[in-house]
Amino acid sequence: MIPVILSGGSGTRLWPVSRAAYPKQFCEFFDGSFLGNTIRRLKPLGDVYILTTASMSALTHRAVKQEGLNPDNVIFEPMGKNTAPAVALLCHILNLRGKAGEMVGVFPSDHLIADEEMFQRAVKLAEQTAAQGFVTTLGVLPHYPATGYGYIEVSREALNKEKELEAFKVKGFREKPNAETAQEYTGSGRHFWNAGMFVFKVSEMIAHFQKFQPQLWEKISKIDADMKNAGLNYAMVEGISLDYAIMEKLAAQACVPCDMGWSDVGSWDEMARLLDENTPLHSRSRASVFNQNSENNYVFAVHNKVVGLVDVTDLLIVDTPDALLVARKGSSQKVKELVDAMKEANQPEATIHPFETRPWGGFEILADEKSHKTKRVTIDAGAQLSYQSHTRRSEHWVIISGTAEVILNEKTIPLVPGESIHIPVGAKHRMRNPGKEPLVFVEVQTGTYFGEDDIKRYEDDYNRIPNA
Repeated sequence: MIPVILSGGSGTRLWPVSRAAYPKQFCEFFDGSFLGNTIRRLKPLGDVYILTTASMSALTHRAVKQEGLNPDNVIFEPMGKNTAPAVALLCHILNLRGKAGEMVGVFPSDHLIADEEMFQRAVKLAEQTAAQGFVTTLGVLPHYPATGYGYIEVSREALNKEKELEAFKVKGFREKPNAETAQEYTGSGRHFWNAGMFVFKVSEMIAHFQKFQPQLWEKISKIDADMKNAGLNYAMVEGISLDYAIMEKLAAQACVPCDMGWSDVGSWDEMARLLDENTPLHSRSRASVFNQNSENNYVFAVHNKVVGLVDVTDLLIVDTPDALLVARKGSSQKVKELVDAMKEANQPEATIHPFETRPWGGFEILADEKSHKTKRVTIDAGAQLSYQSHTRRSEHWVIISGTAEVILNEKTIPLVPGESIHIPVGAKHRMRNPGKEPLVFVEVQTGTYFGEDDIKRYEDDYNRIPNA
């Protein structure tokens, strides 16, 4: 099987930690990022692929490097177009690579699965069923009458069985229900949450697109193997979900229901519930909370923060260096509306953080004033910045931890923690980490302009030199 991760999303429902420029799958709420955990969960199934958008290339490349994946297994959509075009693009590229006869499993990048052994068994049964010509989904046993999920209704016709797991023929996909209908679904024993996980044969999914979405497939099939003409063709494709485009029209489909400790972690209310009910989970919150006549509150802080609560109950409090969210429990689905209002007001904090991730590491902006800009920069082990120069600023680097090697106008200068170096305006320079631990240094910029576009690159490990 080829396990494929769909890594998209706008990053709004878990604002202010998750944002468009740093969406949920890259955030470390528990024991690592959702994307990293998903990669590790899928590795036993086969050679992992990732399909994501071009705007997430830096974040994705870093995750791929950290998890030891093949960079050629990353496919970039020019822009997000929902799951049907994404799966069509995936099938087209795999077909061009001679993999039309392969079985594929498609999985979201940002879900939590507590029982990974059950997940692996369910996927194996789904693969067996898909080999019989059925597009097969994993259905999640509903634990409460959720109105925020779609449901899959199965018949009583079992197609395959493995111990207590069975694959059933699907009667149909059901829209997100109202409360009364959700209660009926939960008690029926035949309705399961749709977790967005699909298993199918590449050639058969291509045939489904040709039959049910011929115009979409016509545009996708024009994309070259090197993706150089992808932008124009992909821009003309209708954004539609795989459920609407294919699954609701398809007769030959099956579902493997299971209870695998699944959650889409789609809101701060869900995050609070998970930590209340799933004790093995360890939150990455760095808040030290002191309560005075306060109870049933959830607090998450990105940095060390002492939080005092007095005479308050049922609150969700989320703190980041540049934003604070306070909401009543049960109301966190309205966070998206809040973020939309911030976007309309052109508030940058709606979509970006004061830190950025690069393929080599990343940086956090500590100060950004008219006269100077200060960053805390981290370079991963064995990585280096591009060889570059600036026309409107000089830089001063102070090593905090790790091993540093500076290239300044072709001269190599080693530095250790506590040492520093000045980079004049116009000087060619790069910072390199030859060590086995992250390199951390503080960069102080002075001059007349501090934008990221004041960079002329001469050498770069990540193909960021124009017309190179």
